[in-house]
Amino acid sequence: MVQPSQRGVPAWVRVYLLVGAAQGIAIAVTGLARPAHVVGFPLPTTPLNVRFVACFYLAGAAGLIASAAGRRAVDTRIYLAGFTAVTALLLAATVWYWSTYTDGGIPYPWVGSYVIEPVVGLLALHTLDLWKPALPGRHRLSPVYEAEAAVFAVLGIVLALAPGTAVRLWPWALTPVLARTYAAIFLAFALGAALSARERRARAVRPFALSSLVLVGSTAVVSVVHHAKFDGGPSTYVWAVALAAGLVGLGAAVVASSRPEPA
Repeated sequence: MVQPSQRGVPAWVRVYLLVGAAQGIAIAVTGLARPAHVVGFPLPTTPLNVRFVACFYLAGAAGLIASAAGRRAVDTRIYLAGFTAVTALLLAATVWYWSTYTDGGIPYPWVGSYVIEPVVGLLALHTLDLWKPALPGRHRLSPVYEAEAAVFAVLGIVLALAPGTAVRLWPWALTPVLARTYAAIFLAFALGAALSARERRARAVRPFALSSLVLVGSTAVVSVVHHAKFDGGPSTYVWAVALAAGLVGLGAAVVASSRPEPA
């Protein structure tokens, strides 16, 4: 019997990951290039918010592609878990704010994908028995992922449970519906970071490390482009410091996860 740590990635799982990546690329590229004409994102909002959403989807696409390129099923585990979580949470946010999401008509591709994708993700995790890490335990980059998990979890919880407070504290103009939409994505990244902190197999962590670095890097660029939209208060400086720390820490994590592993 083939052990879970030795199984290859089934073709259907690769297709599932690549389809999700294609969706992410469509939103990311159009959102970053022409936010007024973003494809696939149903909420009308400001260019800064569209581009921030596009950063999430660009990071997601990077992680999904890297996971699909993995040789072993265990190397898809972290991103399968995160992708399953984010699609389920985004579906919940859509249902919660149904009238807002459907103001321009029911976004069938958005709703359909977020109904199907969590189910397929759970099926993949169960079928491939990916509930446990390949090599459990902390490693020298665990503090980076633990810090990321803590920051993103706090952001996600505040955005989800106290959107009014989040709107007041956020460094640029935000709405409650966007707050809970962002919460879904932050909580999914927090889950991925927590799993990465307890996974010693570098190849299993690599997709999430790359995704996190893409998220922070692209967000930094968007923040510079739209710097005039920031309120200039304490939250703006906290945002800048967090991005700088993230670039350093996650850059180190990507380098570490890319080193050859001993046979």
